[in-house]
Amino acid sequence: MPYAMELSEVRASLTTAQVSGGLLTVDINSGGTSILSTKLTVDNTEKTSKTAATAAVISTSFLPDDAEITIDIDQIGDGTAKGLKVYLVGVST
Repeated sequence: MPYAMELSEVRASLTTAQVSGGLLTVDINSGGTSILSTKLTVDNTEKTSKTAATAAVISTSFLPDDAEITIDIDQIGDGTAKGLKVYLVGVST
């Protein structure tokens, strides 16, 4: 993190949606610990998490300055998804 941030939303988008299989599931970690109690998903045939049947839930909203943020892909479906982008939305503190 280039600065401390109070996180209000997380989103994911794809360039190409996957067709079938398990939902594309993404976890976001700060310092090796998940900041989500419900992970970020993108439903099959869709390109954004914004319309996911189950919304991501942020359990740790404060991200400190210089925190190491990692993005883990926990599950994929049929492997056709491409171009994953993850967005951290919030304000600097």
